[in-house]
Amino acid sequence: MIKLENFENYESSGISYGGHGGSKKGIIIDGEKWFLKYPKSTKSMNVEGLSYSTTPLSEYLGSHIYDSIGLKAHVTKLGFANEKIVVACKDFLNSNEIIIDYNMIKNEYDENVEKAIENLSSNGTLSSNHDLEEVILIMEQNPYFKKFPELRIRFWDLFVIDAFIGNNDRNEGNWGLILNKDTNNYRLAPVFDNGASFYNKSDDNKLSSIYEDDFKFRQSAYESALSVYKLNGKQINPLKYIESLNNSFCNEAILRIVPKIDLEKINDIFNEIPLYYKDLPVISEIQKSYYLKALKYRYEKVLIPTYNKLKNIEKSETD
Repeated sequence: MIKLENFENYESSGISYGGHGGSKKGIIIDGEKWFLKYPKSTKSMNVEGLSYSTTPLSEYLGSHIYDSIGLKAHVTKLGFANEKIVVACKDFLNSNEIIIDYNMIKNEYDENVEKAIENLSSNGTLSSNHDLEEVILIMEQNPYFKKFPELRIRFWDLFVIDAFIGNNDRNEGNWGLILNKDTNNYRLAPVFDNGASFYNKSDDNKLSSIYEDDFKFRQSAYESALSVYKLNGKQINPLKYIESLNNSFCNEAILRIVPKIDLEKINDIFNEIPLYYKDLPVISEIQKSYYLKALKYRYEKVLIPTYNKLKNIEKSETD
Protein backbone atom coordinates (compact mmCIF):
# COMPACT_ATOMS: atom_id res chain seq x y z
CA MET A 1 0.00 0.00 0.00
CA ILE A 2 1.42 3.39 -0.94
CA LYS A 3 1.79 6.01 1.78
CA LEU A 4 0.11 9.32 1.03
CA GLU A 5 2.08 12.39 2.02
CA ASN A 6 1.04 15.65 3.65
CA PHE A 7 2.29 18.37 1.30
CA GLU A 8 1.13 21.38 3.33
CA ASN A 9 4.42 22.28 4.98
CA TYR A 10 6.73 22.23 1.96
CA GLU A 11 8.43 25.43 0.90
CA SER A 12 6.93 27.25 -2.08
CA SER A 13 9.11 27.25 -5.20
CA GLY A 14 7.67 30.56 -6.38
CA ILE A 15 7.07 29.03 -9.82
CA SER A 16 3.65 29.30 -11.48
CA TYR A 17 2.25 26.51 -13.66
CA GLY A 18 -0.42 26.81 -16.36
CA GLY A 19 -3.13 24.48 -17.63
CA HIS A 20 -6.88 24.13 -17.22
CA GLY A 21 -7.18 21.02 -15.04
CA GLY A 22 -7.33 22.84 -11.69
CA SER A 23 -5.24 25.05 -9.41
CA LYS A 24 -1.54 24.36 -9.02
CA LYS A 25 1.16 25.30 -6.53
CA GLY A 26 4.92 25.02 -6.98
CA ILE A 27 6.79 23.47 -4.05
CA ILE A 28 10.29 22.22 -3.21
CA ILE A 29 10.76 18.57 -2.14
CA ASP A 30 14.30 17.50 -1.19
CA GLY A 31 15.75 20.42 -3.12
CA GLU A 32 13.82 19.60 -6.32
CA LYS A 33 10.97 21.42 -8.04
CA TRP A 34 7.54 19.85 -7.86
CA PHE A 35 4.03 21.21 -8.21
CA LEU A 36 0.74 20.22 -6.64
CA LYS A 37 -2.38 19.69 -8.75
CA TYR A 38 -5.59 20.32 -6.89
CA PRO A 39 -8.98 18.87 -7.86
CA LYS A 40 -11.27 21.19 -9.78
CA SER A 41 -14.63 22.22 -8.33
CA THR A 42 -17.58 20.69 -10.17
CA LYS A 43 -20.03 23.45 -9.18
CA SER A 44 -20.16 24.87 -12.72
CA MET A 45 -20.12 21.43 -14.43
CA ASN A 46 -23.66 20.26 -13.61
CA VAL A 47 -22.28 17.15 -11.90
CA GLU A 48 -24.41 15.52 -9.20
CA GLY A 49 -22.91 13.88 -6.13
CA LEU A 50 -19.36 15.10 -6.64
CA SER A 51 -17.97 18.36 -5.20
CA TYR A 52 -14.56 18.06 -6.86
CA SER A 53 -13.22 16.17 -9.85
CA THR A 54 -10.96 13.19 -9.24
CA THR A 55 -8.25 14.72 -11.44
CA PRO A 56 -5.38 14.09 -8.97
CA LEU A 57 -6.23 10.37 -8.82
CA SER A 58 -6.55 10.22 -12.62
CA GLU A 59 -3.21 11.98 -13.03
CA TYR A 60 -1.51 9.49 -10.74
CA LEU A 61 -3.11 6.43 -12.34
CA GLY A 62 -2.49 7.57 -15.91
CA SER A 63 1.16 8.35 -15.27
CA HIS A 64 1.84 5.05 -13.52
CA ILE A 65 0.09 3.05 -16.23
CA TYR A 66 2.19 4.79 -18.89
CA ASP A 67 5.31 3.86 -16.91
CA SER A 68 4.14 0.25 -16.63
CA ILE A 69 3.84 0.07 -20.43
CA GLY A 70 7.33 1.47 -20.90
CA LEU A 71 6.72 5.11 -21.82
CA LYS A 72 8.46 7.40 -19.38
CA ALA A 73 5.95 9.65 -17.62
CA HIS A 74 6.47 12.49 -15.19
CA VAL A 75 6.93 11.32 -11.60
CA THR A 76 3.81 11.64 -9.44
CA LYS A 77 2.89 11.16 -5.79
CA LEU A 78 -0.57 11.13 -4.21
CA GLY A 79 -1.04 13.16 -1.06
CA PHE A 80 -3.01 15.69 0.93
CA ALA A 81 -3.10 19.51 1.13
CA ASN A 82 -5.70 21.97 2.33
CA GLU A 83 -8.21 19.23 3.12
CA LYS A 84 -8.08 17.86 -0.43
CA ILE A 85 -6.50 14.86 -2.12
CA VAL A 86 -3.84 16.24 -4.48
CA VAL A 87 -1.15 14.88 -6.76
CA ALA A 88 2.43 16.11 -6.66
CA CYS A 89 4.14 16.16 -10.07
CA LYS A 90 7.89 16.45 -10.38
CA ASP A 91 8.97 19.30 -12.66
CA PHE A 92 10.83 17.56 -15.48
CA LEU A 93 12.45 20.74 -16.84
CA ASN A 94 15.95 21.76 -15.78
CA SER A 95 16.66 25.46 -15.29
CA ASN A 96 18.15 25.73 -18.79
CA GLU A 97 15.29 23.89 -20.53
CA ILE A 98 11.98 24.88 -22.07
CA ILE A 99 9.19 22.77 -23.53
CA ILE A 100 8.44 23.01 -27.23
CA ASP A 101 4.91 21.64 -27.35
CA TYR A 102 3.00 20.53 -30.44
CA ASN A 103 1.19 23.87 -30.62
CA MET A 104 4.55 25.63 -31.02
CA ILE A 105 5.86 22.96 -33.42
CA LYS A 106 2.89 23.20 -35.78
CA ASN A 107 3.27 27.00 -35.95
CA GLU A 108 6.80 26.69 -37.36
CA TYR A 109 6.47 28.26 -40.81
CA ASP A 110 7.12 26.07 -43.82
CA GLU A 111 5.84 27.05 -47.25
CA ASN A 112 4.96 23.49 -48.30
CA VAL A 113 3.03 22.87 -45.09
CA GLU A 114 1.16 26.15 -45.47
CA LYS A 115 0.13 25.32 -49.04
CA ALA A 116 -0.96 21.81 -48.12
CA ILE A 117 -3.11 23.10 -45.24
CA GLU A 118 -4.60 25.77 -47.49
CA ASN A 119 -5.55 23.05 -49.98
CA LEU A 120 -7.24 21.03 -47.25
CA SER A 121 -9.06 24.13 -46.03
CA SER A 122 -10.23 25.12 -49.51
CA ASN A 123 -11.54 21.59 -50.07
CA GLY A 124 -13.62 21.92 -46.93
CA THR A 125 -12.10 18.87 -45.27
CA LEU A 126 -10.56 20.67 -42.29
CA SER A 127 -12.96 21.15 -39.40
CA SER A 128 -11.27 23.04 -36.57
CA ASN A 129 -8.46 22.78 -34.06
CA HIS A 130 -7.42 19.20 -33.30
CA ASP A 131 -8.33 18.09 -36.80
CA LEU A 132 -6.64 14.71 -37.24
CA GLU A 133 -6.19 15.17 -40.97
CA GLU A 134 -4.24 18.36 -40.33
CA VAL A 135 -2.15 16.67 -37.62
CA ILE A 136 -1.28 13.82 -40.01
CA LEU A 137 -0.29 16.29 -42.71
CA ILE A 138 1.89 18.26 -40.30
CA MET A 139 3.58 15.07 -39.12
CA GLU A 140 4.43 14.27 -42.75
CA GLN A 141 5.84 17.68 -43.73
CA ASN A 142 6.68 19.83 -40.69
CA PRO A 143 10.47 20.42 -40.24
CA TYR A 144 10.42 19.29 -36.59
CA PHE A 145 8.82 15.97 -37.48
CA LYS A 146 11.31 15.45 -40.29
CA LYS A 147 14.22 16.13 -37.94
CA PHE A 148 12.78 14.15 -35.02
CA PRO A 149 10.88 11.12 -36.41
CA GLU A 150 10.40 9.89 -32.85
CA LEU A 151 7.80 12.65 -32.47
CA ARG A 152 5.37 10.89 -34.79
CA ILE A 153 5.99 7.59 -33.00
CA ARG A 154 5.22 9.35 -29.70
CA PHE A 155 1.95 10.79 -31.06
CA TRP A 156 0.57 7.40 -32.07
CA ASP A 157 1.78 5.69 -28.90
CA LEU A 158 -0.08 8.38 -26.94
CA PHE A 159 -3.13 7.93 -29.15
CA VAL A 160 -3.33 4.20 -28.40
CA ILE A 161 -2.65 4.40 -24.66
CA ASP A 162 -4.95 7.39 -24.17
CA ALA A 163 -7.72 5.39 -25.85
CA PHE A 164 -6.96 2.55 -23.42
CA ILE A 165 -7.14 4.74 -20.28
CA GLY A 166 -9.95 6.97 -21.51
CA ASN A 167 -7.92 10.19 -21.72
CA ASN A 168 -9.89 12.48 -24.03
CA ASP A 169 -7.75 15.60 -23.64
CA ARG A 170 -4.35 14.97 -25.22
CA ASN A 171 -4.37 18.50 -26.61
CA GLU A 172 -1.81 20.55 -28.50
CA GLY A 173 -0.14 21.83 -25.33
CA ASN A 174 0.64 18.61 -23.48
CA TRP A 175 3.09 16.69 -25.65
CA GLY A 176 6.23 17.60 -27.58
CA LEU A 177 9.95 18.19 -27.18
CA ILE A 178 12.25 19.72 -24.57
CA LEU A 179 14.92 22.17 -25.72
CA ASN A 180 18.17 22.70 -23.83
CA LYS A 181 18.81 26.41 -24.41
CA ASP A 182 22.54 26.09 -23.69
CA THR A 183 23.31 23.19 -26.03
CA ASN A 184 20.41 23.59 -28.47
CA ASN A 185 19.77 19.85 -28.11
CA TYR A 186 16.27 18.38 -28.03
CA ARG A 187 14.73 15.40 -26.27
CA LEU A 188 11.23 13.96 -26.09
CA ALA A 189 9.17 15.30 -23.22
CA PRO A 190 8.00 12.62 -20.81
CA VAL A 191 4.29 11.82 -20.86
CA PHE A 192 2.46 14.38 -18.74
CA ASP A 193 -0.99 15.80 -18.09
CA ASN A 194 -3.07 12.62 -17.75
CA GLY A 195 -5.71 14.09 -15.45
CA ALA A 196 -8.55 13.79 -17.98
CA SER A 197 -8.39 9.98 -17.92
CA PHE A 198 -10.59 7.64 -15.86
CA TYR A 199 -13.91 9.51 -15.81
CA ASN A 200 -12.75 12.20 -13.41
CA LYS A 201 -16.20 13.81 -13.16
CA SER A 202 -18.23 10.66 -12.35
CA ASP A 203 -19.42 9.89 -8.83
CA ASP A 204 -19.82 6.44 -7.28
CA ASN A 205 -23.57 6.24 -7.88
CA LYS A 206 -23.14 6.88 -11.59
CA LEU A 207 -20.26 4.42 -11.90
CA SER A 208 -22.22 1.78 -10.00
CA SER A 209 -25.28 2.11 -12.26
CA ILE A 210 -23.07 1.75 -15.34
CA TYR A 211 -21.03 -1.12 -13.92
CA GLU A 212 -24.10 -3.23 -13.19
CA ASP A 213 -25.77 -2.73 -16.59
CA ASP A 214 -24.11 -4.51 -19.55
CA PHE A 215 -25.59 -2.13 -22.14
CA LYS A 216 -24.60 1.01 -20.21
CA PHE A 217 -21.15 -0.41 -19.55
CA ARG A 218 -20.47 -1.10 -23.24
CA GLN A 219 -21.74 2.37 -24.12
CA SER A 220 -19.45 3.95 -21.53
CA ALA A 221 -16.32 1.86 -22.07
CA TYR A 222 -16.51 1.62 -25.86
CA GLU A 223 -19.35 3.20 -27.83
CA SER A 224 -19.14 6.70 -26.33
CA ALA A 225 -15.33 6.88 -26.11
CA LEU A 226 -14.04 10.18 -27.47
CA SER A 227 -10.72 11.66 -28.49
CA VAL A 228 -9.89 15.35 -28.61
CA TYR A 229 -9.21 14.85 -32.34
CA LYS A 230 -11.81 15.32 -35.05
CA LEU A 231 -12.49 14.13 -38.58
CA ASN A 232 -15.04 15.86 -40.80
CA GLY A 233 -15.99 18.10 -37.92
CA LYS A 234 -16.83 15.27 -35.51
CA GLN A 235 -14.87 14.00 -32.54
CA ILE A 236 -13.61 10.54 -33.32
CA ASN A 237 -14.03 7.43 -31.25
CA PRO A 238 -10.34 6.44 -30.83
CA LEU A 239 -11.16 2.78 -30.19
CA LYS A 240 -13.10 2.48 -33.44
CA TYR A 241 -10.36 4.39 -35.26
CA ILE A 242 -7.84 1.85 -33.94
CA GLU A 243 -10.08 -1.02 -35.09
CA SER A 244 -10.39 0.44 -38.59
CA LEU A 245 -6.70 -0.30 -39.41
CA ASN A 246 -6.88 2.76 -41.69
CA ASN A 247 -3.63 4.36 -40.52
CA SER A 248 -0.36 2.48 -40.87
CA PHE A 249 1.36 4.52 -38.14
CA CYS A 250 -1.48 3.80 -35.73
CA ASN A 251 -1.20 0.12 -36.69
CA GLU A 252 2.52 0.18 -35.90
CA ALA A 253 1.75 1.69 -32.49
CA ILE A 254 -0.67 -1.16 -31.76
CA LEU A 255 2.07 -3.66 -32.59
CA ARG A 256 4.50 -1.80 -30.29
CA ILE A 257 2.20 -1.10 -27.36
CA VAL A 258 -0.18 -4.04 -26.93
CA PRO A 259 2.50 -6.65 -26.05
CA LYS A 260 3.72 -4.33 -23.29
CA ILE A 261 0.36 -3.99 -21.54
CA ASP A 262 0.33 -6.10 -18.37
CA LEU A 263 -3.08 -6.10 -16.69
CA GLU A 264 -1.65 -7.69 -13.54
CA LYS A 265 0.80 -4.80 -13.12
CA ILE A 266 -2.04 -2.36 -13.67
CA ASN A 267 -4.18 -4.17 -11.08
CA ASP A 268 -1.32 -3.78 -8.61
CA ILE A 269 -1.19 -0.02 -9.25
CA PHE A 270 -4.86 0.25 -8.27
CA ASN A 271 -4.63 -2.10 -5.32
CA GLU A 272 -1.72 -0.17 -3.78
CA ILE A 273 -3.90 2.93 -3.40
CA PRO A 274 -5.64 3.20 0.00
CA LEU A 275 -9.38 3.82 0.08
CA TYR A 276 -8.94 6.72 2.53
CA TYR A 277 -6.33 9.15 3.75
CA LYS A 278 -7.47 10.00 7.28
CA ASP A 279 -11.11 10.95 6.63
CA LEU A 280 -10.69 11.85 2.96
CA PRO A 281 -11.76 9.34 0.28
CA VAL A 282 -8.92 8.56 -2.13
CA ILE A 283 -10.40 5.81 -4.31
CA SER A 284 -13.61 3.84 -3.76
CA GLU A 285 -14.21 0.16 -4.36
CA ILE A 286 -16.59 0.93 -7.23
CA GLN A 287 -14.02 3.22 -8.84
CA LYS A 288 -11.43 0.45 -8.71
CA SER A 289 -13.87 -2.15 -10.02
CA TYR A 290 -15.22 0.04 -12.80
CA TYR A 291 -11.86 1.38 -13.98
CA LEU A 292 -10.29 -2.07 -14.07
CA LYS A 293 -13.30 -3.57 -15.85
CA ALA A 294 -13.16 -0.82 -18.50
CA LEU A 295 -9.42 -1.35 -19.04
CA LYS A 296 -9.91 -5.13 -19.32
CA TYR A 297 -12.77 -4.65 -21.79
CA ARG A 298 -10.80 -2.34 -24.08
CA TYR A 299 -7.78 -4.60 -23.89
CA GLU A 300 -9.64 -7.83 -24.64
CA LYS A 301 -12.33 -6.53 -27.02
CA VAL A 302 -10.39 -3.90 -28.98
CA LEU A 303 -6.61 -3.93 -28.54
CA ILE A 304 -5.94 -7.68 -28.56
CA PRO A 305 -8.25 -8.44 -31.55
CA THR A 306 -6.73 -5.54 -33.51
CA TYR A 307 -3.22 -6.70 -32.63
CA ASN A 308 -4.04 -10.24 -33.77
CA LYS A 309 -5.49 -9.00 -37.06
CA LEU A 310 -2.31 -7.04 -37.74
CA LYS A 311 -0.10 -10.03 -36.90
CA ASN A 312 -2.17 -12.20 -39.25
CA ILE A 313 -1.76 -9.61 -42.01
CA GLU A 314 2.00 -9.61 -41.39
CA LYS A 315 2.07 -13.39 -41.55
CA SER A 316 0.06 -13.57 -44.79
CA GLU A 317 2.38 -11.03 -46.42
CA THR A 318 5.47 -13.08 -45.57
CA ASP A 319 4.04 -16.50 -46.51
